[in-house]
Amino acid sequence: MWQDYETTYQDALQDSGFLSWRELGARRKAENVARLCRAIEAPSMIEIGCGTGAVLRVLQTMNFAGEYYCIDLSSSAVRFTVKSCQALASRAVTGRADALPFRDGAFSLAVLSHVVEHLEDPVSALREASRVARFVVVEVPTERVFSNFIRRKFLGRPYPSIAGAGHMQFWSPSSIARFLTQDAGLEILNRHQDLLGDEADSGTKNGLGAGARAMVKRILRGGLPGFVYSRLLTTHAAFLCRRPDRHS
Repeated sequence: MWQDYETTYQDALQDSGFLSWRELGARRKAENVARLCRAIEAPSMIEIGCGTGAVLRVLQTMNFAGEYYCIDLSSSAVRFTVKSCQALASRAVTGRADALPFRDGAFSLAVLSHVVEHLEDPVSALREASRVARFVVVEVPTERVFSNFIRRKFLGRPYPSIAGAGHMQFWSPSSIARFLTQDAGLEILNRHQDLLGDEADSGTKNGLGAGARAMVKRILRGGLPGFVYSRLLTTHAAFLCRRPDRHS
């Protein structure tokens, strides 16, 4: 589905269900960014892989940063973001995450919210992000969990996000931290495991079974310790990072 990113995004931007689903999740993703960054200042920030711009718009309403910039591989996504937020008219760029057209240290903060799982080479994207910004926030879904192990091992089914969302990388709650430090060479300053809410299963994107799934997850969230729940079902892991050589 997502092999031709530009064409797929053009179609997705005409889908009211897709747009509503992105808006539903944007508030929580923006709150995760703000939670991680409480101890730092962000005079300027760039969202790498802005998509519809939903997360960026929420961060603006929160007065999170002084100046906002964004970049996305899809020119359609960039145009949509600019149309929905005129303040970004001169600060939105079409380009690749692994070849950012900005000088070293151009921004205080780079945000990659649900981006690196879509990339064939996420390490290059993170190196670029940490080149252009002092701090980097990364959030990903943790899909290497027990429920998906059962799905793949015994039912012979792939991760649903491969066809549904174009995911290429898959992590567990622990392996994503190792990836950031060992593969991407970043230092983790803060982290947050988001167990998600019902909005993650709402909307037409998830079909008729969304209500039943949300109910089961709600019961498990209420009855299990967070570290157990996060190993059973997909959650979101968010990290504030920087390059180890950037201590000043």
